[in-house]
Amino acid sequence: MVRAASGFGRSLSASERWFWLIDRLSPANCGARVRVHGRVTGEAVEAGARALVAEYPLLRMGVVDDCGRNPRLVPLESPEVVWRTVTSGSDDAWIREIDAEMRTPFDVSKGLARVVDVAVHAGTEDEYHDIILTVSHIIMDGRSLMALLRKLIDPERPVRERNPMRPADDLIPGEARGMRRYLALNMSDQVTAVVTRPIRLATPYPMELQERRTRVITRVVDREALAEWTSDCRRAGVTVHALLVAAVASAIGRVNGVPSGIAGIGSPVDFRARLRPPPEPDEPGIYAPVLIGFVPFGSEVSLWSAARKAKRGLASAIRRDRHLTTVAGMRFVTPRDARAGERMARMVDRRAPWNVSVTNLGRVEFPDATGGQRLSGLVMAASNSCVSVLTVAVTTAHDEMRLAFCYVDAMLPPQRVTEFADTVLTVLRERPSAEPALHQRAQRRPIRLARPAAHGNLRDQHDIVRQRGNIDERG
Repeated sequence: MVRAASGFGRSLSASERWFWLIDRLSPANCGARVRVHGRVTGEAVEAGARALVAEYPLLRMGVVDDCGRNPRLVPLESPEVVWRTVTSGSDDAWIREIDAEMRTPFDVSKGLARVVDVAVHAGTEDEYHDIILTVSHIIMDGRSLMALLRKLIDPERPVRERNPMRPADDLIPGEARGMRRYLALNMSDQVTAVVTRPIRLATPYPMELQERRTRVITRVVDREALAEWTSDCRRAGVTVHALLVAAVASAIGRVNGVPSGIAGIGSPVDFRARLRPPPEPDEPGIYAPVLIGFVPFGSEVSLWSAARKAKRGLASAIRRDRHLTTVAGMRFVTPRDARAGERMARMVDRRAPWNVSVTNLGRVEFPDATGGQRLSGLVMAASNSCVSVLTVAVTTAHDEMRLAFCYVDAMLPPQRVTEFADTVLTVLRERPSAEPALHQRAQRRPIRLARPAAHGNLRDQHDIVRQRGNIDERG
């Protein structure tokens, strides 16, 4: 256990309350893993956990409620981060542990983060440790999680005195707010869904929301393949994120046995830069609302045409501040008690035009080493909510891209998810020659691969044009 002084307290914002409602049905967790090559002592893990709790006020809090109403953050009398060590001789031990982390709920009244140290080949010259940090999605997203993981493995970094940050809902600029604006955008989405009739990933085994638990299958793209993708994307005038979304749309069609059509796919978009005041890059919170894209697939649609469609759709949504309005409007529609929340979750589960999302963190500049020990294998995983049965979590660091296919166990059999993951990579590997880019300015931008970052800031270089988060600001 790691203990630290208490902090502040407040009611959950509307977006936090939504994840609290989801978490009451099935775990809403985010997890990240990094491999530390060499010996790691229990004292070092404890020191890192202590540094997290000491620096971040949110980790000194619990969430309490009044019989399913009025959820709020309250300071814990003895805040603590629980950590445990697992010793194994298997290189796959971390997969079993991250599966366990995804399916194990937090007792949110006692804390919102935990750590697992998976020690492999301990006591030999091949010893390494897979460090897994898991947090509740009630209080933060994947990009925030990466910032905390850096602090965890490098506890000698100075601990800052941080003031509690207001939730993202309170920082949205006025021009993106208003019920009429929110209702208009929501109606536009519904009309688009009716007209395009998007398909979702077929789920052969329906399950109740309370029974759903997430497991993970991973794939790795090496430096050479990643460089080729980036070069082809530059030539075609699209982003790597758009290419990934197009490949996922194609995989949905193939796995479903549908020759052509339109797939609904969610893309979280980081909007920190648009908030007032903007949070710092390493400030934890929920800063990545999901935008829905309707992406064509089939033999008559090239992968590059589908990627351009995905890119234009997301860029257009950002220009109209759809991501900001979505969060600002949650105060009008998010239920205020658990019973109403379950009814809404069931409705969304039935009627949402998408059930697959691509969460792309872009290039995460994570140190190559800490304390003289090499770091590798950075990957993120996320539990699925009522609007998704599969989340493709994409992390690029240490000269490679890792894709975690996070799926609802039993609802999607492992062999089906394996087929889906392999299909996505096959579509990317067999992509046609890149079609000429329409944006010549994008063609002239040089390719830059990941470099070590002593300061540990996050940068996303997947995008070929000036970007925000994981997609373009410009069409």
